[in-house]
Amino acid sequence: MARPEWATRIVALRKQLRLLQTQFAERLQVTQSAISQWERGASEPSAENYIRMANLADEMNCLWFLEHIGVDVSRIERLAAARKSPSKKSQKP
Repeated sequence: MARPEWATRIVALRKQLRLLQTQFAERLQVTQSAISQWERGASEPSAENYIRMANLADEMNCLWFLEHIGVDVSRIERLAAARKSPSKKSQKP
């Protein structure tokens, strides 16, 4: 039976970070057993743990983990862009 995509992504993240399951578990504040279950596809992480993984991941994987739990990433991108561009009110004539 094939592993779900989310399980494959978790394995890939852990390996990208060059962490053992026990080390990854410590970073996420879960047990090594939980990591093993996630990686096998036996149980899926909570939204909170997906957010923790997103915070450890590179940009593309971060977005995948956030989108997987229903975060509207395009909205976050728009908000971030708005914060970076200068406000018309703050510009002097």
